[in-house]
Amino acid sequence: MFKLSRINWNNVRQLLRYALARAQDDRIPQVAGSLTFTSILSIVPLFAVTFALFTAFPIFNSFRDALQGFLLEHLMPESVNAQIFNYLNQFASKAKSLTAFGLIGLLFTSVLTLMTIESAFNVIWRVPRPRPLAQRLLIYWSLLTLGPLLFGVSLSISSYVFTQSMSLVSTLPPAVASLLSLIPLALTSVAFMLMYVYMPNCKVDWRDALVGGVVAALAFDLTKRGFGMYIRQFPTYTAVYGAFAAVPIFLLWIYLSWLVALVGATITSVLPSLRLGHFQYPRFPGSDLLDGLTLIHLLNQDREAGGGGYTTQQLARTMRTGLEHANELLCRLERMGWVGRMTMQPPAERWLLLANPRTTTLSPLVAQLALNVDELARQMERHALDGAHVADILREGKWDVPLADALPRDPSSPDADAPDEQDVSDEGEARAGTRHGTEMPSTPDVRHWTPASGKR
Repeated sequence: MFKLSRINWNNVRQLLRYALARAQDDRIPQVAGSLTFTSILSIVPLFAVTFALFTAFPIFNSFRDALQGFLLEHLMPESVNAQIFNYLNQFASKAKSLTAFGLIGLLFTSVLTLMTIESAFNVIWRVPRPRPLAQRLLIYWSLLTLGPLLFGVSLSISSYVFTQSMSLVSTLPPAVASLLSLIPLALTSVAFMLMYVYMPNCKVDWRDALVGGVVAALAFDLTKRGFGMYIRQFPTYTAVYGAFAAVPIFLLWIYLSWLVALVGATITSVLPSLRLGHFQYPRFPGSDLLDGLTLIHLLNQDREAGGGGYTTQQLARTMRTGLEHANELLCRLERMGWVGRMTMQPPAERWLLLANPRTTTLSPLVAQLALNVDELARQMERHALDGAHVADILREGKWDVPLADALPRDPSSPDADAPDEQDVSDEGEARAGTRHGTEMPSTPDVRHWTPASGKR
């Protein structure tokens, strides 16, 4: 967790601008609309499958009632929640009379919805491939069965504690009474946090997910209050649609809910970049070529030393760039056949260099990562980067030189033996990894294309 006294508010502003730019790049409003359409098609199947477990086992009736009560009170604005839940209960009760094939169809629709959600989250986290189908089905089945059950248990316990404490409210300190009223917000934060941790096919630091979950829960609560106030003060939908007004209101609310969830996911995904200081580095057309050369050099060093490869986290930490940026470049190099993975499943995968820099030419890499070599050379001079040998190669058009001639000069290498998960001391040790507090290298700047003047 970030300590308030140590927050750099300039970095926070840059983080928000960066998150906004990422949201625009990922077309978050359009993705929210797509998920809204998918949710409308699958909400009844999800509702039926979720509560089928409680119906099959009467011992879980109290958990079901607690879950329904929580959703009824906190999922939607008060002015429409009762009517919408009445419809959903009617639809779900009719679904109970379906045949076995019909129930399989409902389950299939629910799984497709979860696959769509996972795909959207993978795009936000820049994950190139989904989980294997068997692993996804196992996770989805756990979400559809154990998820509601565990959530219902926690709600029952919270409801019991809250009910017992209500008789003591008059004797409780105001601070304690206020904390008890925050239980629904805390549960919503945990729900968002779990979604951000387990839905994308990558390792997400639970502390980042908690920050994103709290932000999403607060935004969700404010959106619900504001939307409910708008409906009460400006009953336009009711005047136009009459009794049918609940449908467009429900559609709009689902869209706003997904928008909040995706914005929280975007904030969670960019928090590691805040720790890395990723915003301080110049980004310009063709800079991917320099980063690609850095990756190749690091992997070449590892191969010459007889190492076992580097993880994406180690490479991103050494380059002081974002995990998603390093992963994207590695995947592009993999498609070129220049690097390979030792295992297909993150986060345990390690990268190895397959190409020989002494016999492989620079030309394919320039074609892949530098659209305008003249602009790249100009930007290198503008930012005073110390890759003069690369700038000369680009200006002279000598792209058929060996790749080794264009690699960074005198770079540092990542500590392959350093663990990916380390605790951060209270004395202010900088955390730069993207997995559970990975520690930054001790050198102040190990990105190899550093400004010659020492400034970024």
